[in-house]
Amino acid sequence: MKLNFIISTILMSAFIVSLSSCLDFVDEGLETEYGDSDAVLVVESIGPENGAEGEVISFSISVDSDFDIKSCIIQTSNEGKNGSGFNVTDESFDDPFADHGFGTVRPGIQSFKVRYDYIIPEEINKSIISVLIVDESGKVEVEKTLRVVPQVQFHDDISLYAKDATFFDALSSSEGVVYPDIKTNSSTLSEENVAIQKKIDIVFYFNTGNKSAYITSLASGNLDTELSFENSALFKKISLEEGKLLSEITPSDLSSILESVNMVADGRGSISNVKVGDVILFQADVNAVNSLKAGILQVEGLHPASVPRYEGTSYVLECSVITQI
Repeated sequence: MKLNFIISTILMSAFIVSLSSCLDFVDEGLETEYGDSDAVLVVESIGPENGAEGEVISFSISVDSDFDIKSCIIQTSNEGKNGSGFNVTDESFDDPFADHGFGTVRPGIQSFKVRYDYIIPEEINKSIISVLIVDESGKVEVEKTLRVVPQVQFHDDISLYAKDATFFDALSSSEGVVYPDIKTNSSTLSEENVAIQKKIDIVFYFNTGNKSAYITSLASGNLDTELSFENSALFKKISLEEGKLLSEITPSDLSSILESVNMVADGRGSISNVKVGDVILFQADVNAVNSLKAGILQVEGLHPASVPRYEGTSYVLECSVITQI
């Protein structure tokens, strides 16, 4: 019993010394007035640099020093969700740490490449992520700013019918809801109808003269309507990455696509000659219910059809939509 007590005491003392050592490293890194280190510190995002709540944003941290590295400390202006931290399960990166929580580096290491995962928490607009390296000569720091983008919602199996430029269906992308025959059903002045009109981002109509299908906004000037509110959404045909499904588009994917396209300069209020397979980026009017939110519509079917609300032959556009919420 006495021997067991002595061993336990020794083990506990070793743990306390180890923990104290880790804390000393952290205190030195954060509080000691070191000079500048000549260590080369490179922090790069792995994949998207921005994301939505709950998404994982990963960073590659590479360090090369002429001196032993003591610690790699991560500070964030907004604490990441549970699970954020150094990812040592990714075998393409190193694990130089004596303590992963504090970022304490094992003795004798002068270079490494590690991965850090940040899980975006709720109710923030951005987070500043600071990487601080302390070696035996001093310290070096790099900051990255992560911007939080809107979440997205996917809607499939959407069918829009149209007879011509007078009788047609409209879509609220924010709801994934089709409003049929809006001239008949939603044009008379009422509080309910104005509320519907403000939700509409996308109109499908068919030009019987040139036999062309159109995706357009209510404000395009091509439609015969008697509406009180006309959303002037913008549209542009784009290409998705080969093999990428619309349902696989993440919030950060959509954000990256938007950053690569100048919708104000290149977007149009109407897209003609719409065909199966077309991928159309759109952005809502600033005055719409879904103000300035963006999304993507993918055309999956387009053919003559019959629907009770429109007399004679009509056309149907079958599509899926992803939209910011």
